[in-house]
Amino acid sequence: MKRIIYFVLAILVCGIYVGCSENEIDLYDQTPRINFYGSTTHVRTLVDTDYVKKEPYAVDSFEVRIQGDFLKENRDFCVKVTPNSDYRNPVDVILEDKYTYTKLDTVYQVFYYKINRPKVESGRNVYGCYLEFDLDNPLHQFDKGLVEKNQVVLNVRWELKPAEWSDYVGFGSYSDNKYMFIMDVCQRVGDDLEDEDIDVIKQAYREYKEAGNPPILGEEGDEIEYE
Repeated sequence: MKRIIYFVLAILVCGIYVGCSENEIDLYDQTPRINFYGSTTHVRTLVDTDYVKKEPYAVDSFEVRIQGDFLKENRDFCVKVTPNSDYRNPVDVILEDKYTYTKLDTVYQVFYYKINRPKVESGRNVYGCYLEFDLDNPLHQFDKGLVEKNQVVLNVRWELKPAEWSDYVGFGSYSDNKYMFIMDVCQRVGDDLEDEDIDVIKQAYREYKEAGNPPILGEEGDEIEYE
């Protein structure tokens, strides 16, 4: 009796194995595809060190993921900027004509681009756009991947105020425009300012107004002052 039971079980196991083998589906047998990796919204916060330097841009990055197996050779892809109606102003993004995926031993790779620093305005969500794979570009060598990973939201905002502004006796109450003027004059950020900079900044602001320039306004709409 036991032999019959074992024989029946063996037949069942073989039948299941054969059935699975016949219906086995390859995990991935499509053309190479590429997706943005990570969150679908990327927030880039610019700080004072981004604005004080002479270059008019900040360097940022995005990460992509290959859909499926490792690539067998380097392959190019292209990214473009498309409008995002959720934001008041677009972002001026500087992208490469093409990017080349070269890390053939992994499905992840980081790539870099530049953001032209936007004008500092009130609010934190005024600049935004989409970064999107440029599927129609003849240099793009990947097919479209996942719909939800074909683009990411880029939101550019700023947080300029130094943590210890209250310690800077002589500069008065804080405003972004006041701090921008200080950085323009001194070419240094708050952490590097010195006591003698106070008189230099006051004189520079007097000369600024004497040259016929309009007053610089703070967040409340009143003219900035240096105490």
